[in-house]
Amino acid sequence: MPREIKKQNIYRERLLKLIPSEIVAAYIFLQGVIPEEESKWGLLIVTVILLILTPFYLQKFQKVTNLVQILITTLSFSVWVYSLGGPFKPWGLYQPWIGSIILVIWTLIVPLIWNIEQETG
Repeated sequence: MPREIKKQNIYRERLLKLIPSEIVAAYIFLQGVIPEEESKWGLLIVTVILLILTPFYLQKFQKVTNLVQILITTLSFSVWVYSLGGPFKPWGLYQPWIGSIILVIWTLIVPLIWNIEQETG
């Protein structure tokens, strides 16, 4: 599925294109290989690297050219990582209920924000 969002994409298609699935899959794999005793720094380093990699990956391999879409997709990865605890948990910065709220609200609002951006852009 091409990742670039087009005006004719329906809500579900926009939502799916705003989830960096390859980056999420990489995170899940890498999280699984980091030893528990190394999770504090290991998860932080992996998260930062993947966060930085996301916009470049979208541009180079998914051919996304819209900067708003790249920004939203990169932020979506951050929201997703926080909702699972990620590096925030070992550092004492994670609250599961806050993660759940942020994830649901982000998932519902982002495709609508994208729609507004498309109509005004």
